[in-house]
Amino acid sequence: MTTIRFHDALRLAALALRDPRLPADKPVRIIRDVYGRLRFAVDCAAADFPREAWQYLEATQSSLSPYATGEDLLFRESFSFPERVFGSSDWHRTIVSLGMNENDEPQGEAEVALLDRQVTGQDWLRPVEETKDHPHRMVFFGLKGGVGRSTALCMVAWGLARAGKRVLLIDFDLESPGLSGLVLPPERVAEFGAMDWLIEDAVGQSDGVLASMVSACPLGESTQGAVRVVAAMGQQESDYLAKLARAYADVPSPQGPQRLGERLRRMVQALEAHERPDLVLIDSRAGLHDLAAAAITGLADTALLFATDNAQTWQGYRQLFTHWQRRPEVVRHVRERLAIVRALTPKSDREAEIKRFQRRVYDMFSETLYDTIPPNTDEPEANYFHPIETDQAAPHFPILVDWDERFQEFDPNLRPEQGGATDAQVDATFGALIQWVLLRIGGDAT
Repeated sequence: MTTIRFHDALRLAALALRDPRLPADKPVRIIRDVYGRLRFAVDCAAADFPREAWQYLEATQSSLSPYATGEDLLFRESFSFPERVFGSSDWHRTIVSLGMNENDEPQGEAEVALLDRQVTGQDWLRPVEETKDHPHRMVFFGLKGGVGRSTALCMVAWGLARAGKRVLLIDFDLESPGLSGLVLPPERVAEFGAMDWLIEDAVGQSDGVLASMVSACPLGESTQGAVRVVAAMGQQESDYLAKLARAYADVPSPQGPQRLGERLRRMVQALEAHERPDLVLIDSRAGLHDLAAAAITGLADTALLFATDNAQTWQGYRQLFTHWQRRPEVVRHVRERLAIVRALTPKSDREAEIKRFQRRVYDMFSETLYDTIPPNTDEPEANYFHPIETDQAAPHFPILVDWDERFQEFDPNLRPEQGGATDAQVDATFGALIQWVLLRIGGDAT
């Protein structure tokens, strides 16, 4: 007997839904629970579903054991509130590769409606369409630390303040907080941090900490603008780990449980209303974490994806992009928010290295997030989103940040006469990124 693994179960279920015995007017959906077990669900009364199709699906579910929760199908009467289940926004049109048949011939792909009950990571599939009456939100994200993401964020904030912008920095890296240590003297750290907002919000007291969450950063003091900072933790923090253990919990509300992504969005909206910034820069948690998911898909107008040319970078981003690729509606919403930052660009063999990196990024985007243009199609190419490799406005085209040893252990608060970087040194390393951001938000790049 063949052992069924996690990835086999959804493929076999999707293949079963091709059977001609299934009624076209009553499409069958799939629910996958937190253990990966599947159930077929139909948005109709059991009495209205053909008996032959019913028996076929029950036999299919039984054959999926251990990746099935039982033989019974789910109909409207299976749920106390069927409209909440079948009307959930977490149903996704999902592309499933059907693999090979017994003759080793490809069976193509199938599209199924999937409700995926995940313990974590759900926010990767919850892009939010908000009105544009908020300041531009830019998320700085990387798969791992050590690529200069936070330093780049600080230098972009400084560059924007120099251009007269009021910038709000928010530290979302709750499990490795450090932005305040990079940009604020200890005595300037605010009384409360983002963590306190999440904890107090759970008991209805978030408004009481909002005014004491923001600090003025020295980076903006010699500019025409301002840099304001929301740290992860407050100045006198003594129970951070106890708070962290509770921060990600859903919070009850009259509309149902509010998940982490929605709570973080409310926090950012409240801070924007209080601070009135021109731009919000969010320092994301590294890695494929719920905090990063909430920031990139739920908040970002632009997500800067920091990357270096190594196997970990390509493997990690390809896994994320492939996860999106299987959900076409999510892909179309997310892909144009993205921009790749080539971090720590080496100075030796520079041109050849940049071309190699650009080719790898383009291949990855083309194979996962960009539309496939069918051969011999009569449709105009304008109907497809597939920029050419040299399109500098495309998501795949890398923004370069050079490697410079002076920024490896850099204190942005030091003046040049104290050993800090000069304006010219900052521009030489981060100037391309600063100018790109100014253009992105509609500012004047100089």
